[in-house]
Amino acid sequence: MTLDELKAEISELIESEQEKMSGYNDSKSRKDKHYYISEGMVIAYGIVADYLGDLEVLE
Repeated sequence: MTLDELKAEISELIESEQEKMSGYNDSKSRKDKHYYISEGMVIAYGIVADYLGDLEVLE
């Protein structure tokens, strides 16, 4: 898997998790564990994307 393919996959995962988060917000007035798990996943994917961006600069 190339770096570009990995970045594209991470971008898709971020979008997917953000859609889930908005779905949780729309369906419930109170946030539950699924919202917080999705929020954590978006943060984690963002950290990985930043790391991959740093790696690209180093190449």
